[in-house]
Amino acid sequence: MDWMDLNAAQTASAEGDDASEATARLVKGLNRPQQEAVLHGEGALLILAGPGSGKTRVITRRIANLLLTGKARPHEILAITFTNKAAREMRERVEALVPVPGLWISTFHAMGARILRREIEMLGGSWTRDFTIYDTHDRNQLLRRLIAEAGYDAARFRPAMVGAWISSEKNRTRFAVADAGDGGIEAEALEKISKSYDAALAKSNALDFDDLLLKVLELFEAQPGVRDSYASRFRWVLIDEFQDTNTVQYELAKHLSGWHRNLAVCGDPDQSIYAWRGADIRNIVDFEKDYANAKVVLLEQNYRSTRHILEAAQAVISNNRSRKQKRTWSDGAEGEQLCIMECGDEEDEAREIAAQIQAWRTRGGKLSDVAVFYRANFLQRALEAGLRRASLPYRIVAGVEFYERREIRDLLAWLKLAVNPSDDVAFLRVVNTPSRGIGEKSLGEIARWAADRRLPLIQAARSKEALSLVRGKARAGLEAFAAFVARCERLADGPAAAAIDAVLAEIDVNAWLGEMDDESLVDREANLEELRAHAEQWDEGRTSGQQDGAGGDAGARTLRTFLQEIALVSETDGGGEAAERVTLMTLHAAKGLEFGLVLIAGCEEELLPHNRALSESRGDDPDAGLEEERRLFYVGMTRAKERLLLTWARQRMHFGSMSFRQPSRFLEEIPERHVESGGSGKAQEESTDPFVEYEPEEEPLQPGAIVQHEHFGRGTLLRLQGSGVNTRATVRFVTHGERQLLLAYARLTIVGRSS
Repeated sequence: MDWMDLNAAQTASAEGDDASEATARLVKGLNRPQQEAVLHGEGALLILAGPGSGKTRVITRRIANLLLTGKARPHEILAITFTNKAAREMRERVEALVPVPGLWISTFHAMGARILRREIEMLGGSWTRDFTIYDTHDRNQLLRRLIAEAGYDAARFRPAMVGAWISSEKNRTRFAVADAGDGGIEAEALEKISKSYDAALAKSNALDFDDLLLKVLELFEAQPGVRDSYASRFRWVLIDEFQDTNTVQYELAKHLSGWHRNLAVCGDPDQSIYAWRGADIRNIVDFEKDYANAKVVLLEQNYRSTRHILEAAQAVISNNRSRKQKRTWSDGAEGEQLCIMECGDEEDEAREIAAQIQAWRTRGGKLSDVAVFYRANFLQRALEAGLRRASLPYRIVAGVEFYERREIRDLLAWLKLAVNPSDDVAFLRVVNTPSRGIGEKSLGEIARWAADRRLPLIQAARSKEALSLVRGKARAGLEAFAAFVARCERLADGPAAAAIDAVLAEIDVNAWLGEMDDESLVDREANLEELRAHAEQWDEGRTSGQQDGAGGDAGARTLRTFLQEIALVSETDGGGEAAERVTLMTLHAAKGLEFGLVLIAGCEEELLPHNRALSESRGDDPDAGLEEERRLFYVGMTRAKERLLLTWARQRMHFGSMSFRQPSRFLEEIPERHVESGGSGKAQEESTDPFVEYEPEEEPLQPGAIVQHEHFGRGTLLRLQGSGVNTRATVRFVTHGERQLLLAYARLTIVGRSS
């Protein structure tokens, strides 16, 4: 259907001809609430859409119905969503139903940029329609210069931290950055930098992403005529994922729908998980206060998950108070019960997850239909190792592999120089990290000197002749770096964890991490601690990575063999087709996706819910942080279509020390009837004390014993390591291969001895 056909269809519909037929085609196959949302006419509309309830289908068919029935022309419709991918999908679906030009379907930021390209000069000042849009990297580069010019400590006022503060203030206030208040010197500095930043943007005729919305709001307030021209043009405004809107976006929605009041919003308060970036759940919870006559439609029928998964998730989320009451349901299959799995530690957890994925594939499931979720990025290291050992290919969504992270690669480069000072690649990676004033010109001079003599770069940095080619700060920096590498060389044959401690003590960690220009300082610190924890486990022989120390000698647990183990593991290729990969991602990145098998790792107190969230209170609500964590868990649960496994570890290396863990309170909120026998949902029988020493009934447990395990079956005990609660048994099982188990939890039964 082209535009002329649509004109004819609209004319016919206006006269009553074929209108019912067109509508019937659009609502065919929709349930009653979906039909109500599609066919709703004038006035505000609130669509509360549970997970898997077909909300995108409803929104696109509502747009198509407005067009086909003559209630709207293409340029009179504005549809907003939150990602370019979602906007593209929505546009494609609408055009498949009504292929016409002129529809405004975009993200909030794309809409803002489009309006400002037309109208920004109405704000006055130096703004022109040719303004530049600064991304996060551009913003941080500008802030780095401004912080230096103001004379502030770059380690204390990191560009990423200052940029995040400015962004937060812009998104929660209507115009300029809010007064920093009585926060002392730091608050005064932030306010001063933010003012300099805004001035620099204006001078450069540039806007950052937050300005794309804030300047539109400022324009609408300063120029009511401009606002009214858009509000009168857009007779129908539709906003998806409304629970994710912040204050500025909510105000823009009110302005844009202020003329006709035909605002339709769709969302789910139970899936509001972005308060940390400004989303305000009150926008959807209190929608009916601003739009008193709004029609409310509940999309509660779920077309994604089995009944066991759906009802378990509903039981969990019903514990939240800040929500709109709805109850999702399904008339599909009951499906399998959830599996709640207790693991010994993070290594055991990774092995169990890999085993469950292998079982899924054995039953005919695809790896591309499997996802592993986690709350914190540092959990990723053990999970990756477990999948690699099981030859299971994977991909990281919204992130990078653990050993590819910048902070990890930097730290490993320093460690490699300790073992092999002649490693030029490692040298070049960290010689100026953190900054030592060594520029490209100086590096070029010593590189040429070294190349002419066929010597490694470290020899050039130690040579007076080579150093005479550079001057000032660069020479001092090279001398200091060479001395640092010399001190590190004694670490090569010592414990890996001690080497990491020594390197981190030598460098300015704050300056180093502060140079990375992002907002992930906490994650990066946790990743460093995770690598150190892994090194400590390696030193103690408690890892389950490359057997026998990766170097063929079970006693050779040094920095050298640790680096070799990492190199071998990080280069391992699980094989398989590129598309056939397990998906690893954080819970925050999982929203909007679905998988046949979902595994959520680290379901423990202080991880999920996260300890930072437990200490948060927002306004007058002391439970706001906890409730958002529960919503995050709910989002993860409802991504699963067929099978859902939840794992937790009784002990975990975290921030450099072994800590005993407790299962997440959210696990206890899952009714027993939805959990496989032996799980730990609500009303499960009390489990035995996990920290009781193993006591064989007849004879001591020794290598060579034939043992029985309730899950892995029969096997031969190869060796015992550690003592007390940390005693680990390595067992070669008949059907599951070699496994390492904590005796405190393994409940091994001796059934004989090998001949």
